[in-house]
Amino acid sequence: MKRKKKNSFKFAGKKHSKRGKISLVLALCTVFAGIGMVVFSIQNGGNADVYIGTAGLAMLLLSGVSLLIGLSSLREESYKLFPVLGSICSGITFAGWVAVYVLGFYM
Repeated sequence: MKRKKKNSFKFAGKKHSKRGKISLVLALCTVFAGIGMVVFSIQNGGNADVYIGTAGLAMLLLSGVSLLIGLSSLREESYKLFPVLGSICSGITFAGWVAVYVLGFYM
């Protein structure tokens, strides 16, 4: 039988939220995809294909889904590190993608 350490503390049966981690990973993926799209557009002299626009719209939707997942993970009984980070990163990326999309109409 394995013996427990004397100094190992566990105050509750909480774990890190899987949905919070998923939200954070999706937010980071949308950020890296956005950076990749900007780099691709710069390499082509500012002329991006319709595929880049479609990918941008898909990243807008993905960041919205990531925000919803992050906000729903805040209700779980778990540590709040990843749900808070995921919600904040998703909110910032969603606002950024909405700004890019809205500014595209005016330029």
